[in-house]
Amino acid sequence: MQILDDIMNFLKTLSFVDVIFFFAVLALMLLIIVLIYFIRENHYEEEINNLTPENNLPPKTNNNSDEIASLKEITEALENAEPSAINLNKYEEDQEEKAIISYDELLKKKNDFAINYSEEEALDEDLTVKKVDLDNLINKEVRVKPEIKVSVISYEKEEAFLEALKKLQQTLN
Repeated sequence: MQILDDIMNFLKTLSFVDVIFFFAVLALMLLIIVLIYFIRENHYEEEINNLTPENNLPPKTNNNSDEIASLKEITEALENAEPSAINLNKYEEDQEEKAIISYDELLKKKNDFAINYSEEEALDEDLTVKKVDLDNLINKEVRVKPEIKVSVISYEKEEAFLEALKKLQQTLN
């Protein structure tokens, strides 16, 4: 009975708030244990419900030739199977049409669309303001890709330019 007396003396030294806190912690620990118990029981019930009679049977002792034959049958059935029609809504059909699958397609579709402008106003020599036509926002006509003109300078001019750069570098150093 010494242990009970020690426990009682310990509880008498605690204040009222300490006792409430102690029992609250004990209650929370019990709740956590009960929660873990319910979760595990629910998990086991799901496993039992998911088991089919085939899963409960012991493994078959067939040889490899039977397994290979069944795999061949499955493969042939998959190859001969007709693809089923997929019902797409309007948004999904639109996305399928506009989907870009490869980088090459992205480059091809890059210049397919252009924005239509309703008005164009020149405010300055270099400044032009265009008003976007909100009724016909996208022009679906394919724009012609502009040709890139590369100007090539002669070898002598390149050499002279390089020499001028070298002299400039020497004067800066």
